[in-house]
Amino acid sequence: MRTFSIAVLCLGLGLLAGASLQSAFAGPPAAEPEPKPKTIRPLVESVGEPPAEFSRYTKLDRFARALAIIEQYYVRPVDGERLIDAALTGLVAELDPHTSYLPPAEAKLLQEDVAGRFGGVGLVVSLGYHPPESKTGQMVLIVDDVIPGGPAERAGVVIGDRIVEIADKPIAHYPDLHEAVMVMRGPAGSEVLFTFAHADQPPRRVAVTRAIVDPPAVEVRWLGEGLGVLRLRDFQAASAREVQAGITELRSQAETHGQPLAGLVLDLRDNGGGLLDQAIDIVDLFIAEGVIVRTRGRQGKLLDEVHARGPGTIRDLPLVVLTNKASASASEIVAGALQDHGRALIVGERSYGKGSVQAPFEVGGGAVLKLTTALYYTPDDRLIQASGIIPDVLASRIRVPLEDSRPTLEPERADPLHLAPEDFGRATLPEQRDSPARIAADDDGQLLVAIDHLQAWGKIATRKHRR
Repeated sequence: MRTFSIAVLCLGLGLLAGASLQSAFAGPPAAEPEPKPKTIRPLVESVGEPPAEFSRYTKLDRFARALAIIEQYYVRPVDGERLIDAALTGLVAELDPHTSYLPPAEAKLLQEDVAGRFGGVGLVVSLGYHPPESKTGQMVLIVDDVIPGGPAERAGVVIGDRIVEIADKPIAHYPDLHEAVMVMRGPAGSEVLFTFAHADQPPRRVAVTRAIVDPPAVEVRWLGEGLGVLRLRDFQAASAREVQAGITELRSQAETHGQPLAGLVLDLRDNGGGLLDQAIDIVDLFIAEGVIVRTRGRQGKLLDEVHARGPGTIRDLPLVVLTNKASASASEIVAGALQDHGRALIVGERSYGKGSVQAPFEVGGGAVLKLTTALYYTPDDRLIQASGIIPDVLASRIRVPLEDSRPTLEPERADPLHLAPEDFGRATLPEQRDSPARIAADDDGQLLVAIDHLQAWGKIATRKHRR
């Protein structure tokens, strides 16, 4: 399944309900006085109990009758469109967390996210509380990421900032995260006002001018010593091409430093997924043959199986993939495929476990039904859904100091009578110091583990070559 552009011409529910509204039932004539409870009761009773066996169309008629009653008798005027949207939302609410009905505005937001180009401020946010340790404090948006070069970065917003108000309205005012994000987005050149809270500072108001945000899917980082990092934010329409361009850029930087590109870290942490075809194309960069991903439907029936194409494969570059709890969906497909083929070492935390396939069905008026249609499996037929990808090497994000297992034991070199090293021209093991690449990684514990493994592979390869 290499495309998400699935559409249907109509949805039976909408057509049938719309056709039934005009003749759902015969209510009181317009000339009658304002209904009282005794007037409404016979009306409701006239709908009657449905028979023991009735078709889905009878059920839809029941829905149409209920809608007509609400529109005619509810104490306040109602918006019929919003009622239909709410009903469709409820229709899919019992299926699974990733099946959803998207009204036109939310469907547009999804399309913009997939395209990776939209008018906004350049922030990635999640819901939280202020202060952070409180679960009953003020609801806030936590800034998880700031798009490089975007309006928010230019306004001085940094990762970890907490937004308490947007457009002078508290975050609790917005029904959900989607509503808050939609307020942040808007025409380029327009302005949106934020209020930020910090534990030890007064609230800070910042005006951010919206712009067309075209975030790169890939961030390139040179560590030194022949090592580089490609951080993949999400799987947009051009992500595979950007990964390939990033590798070319790292090779160029390596040549500038007079060395080959000796190892690559593909950072998929906090990458919640995106387009399936981009995940497939990225795996295809690193493996020459074999299955990349399978999709299975009801009862495990095989629906699709995608294979590597071979040409252009990067075969010899040592590769480590970083994952964490927020690596999901397409990220898990990439990590699982590279792990099963033995092409990469997976380092970090167990991934989220979102291994279901959602296909968008257009249902008219710009609305979309995002429906789970299948499940993802790795090349070794491991189910990703709710299981996730377990790393080969578990590692904490926070750098953990090395603990001395025998703190009271002095080494040989501490004895004043120890024999000084006399190597007679033979190599001795150098004293362990932080290398430039490790210094560049700072306190990122998972990246440090990745560097250690890439450097170890390099040393092993060098020793084999000498022999």
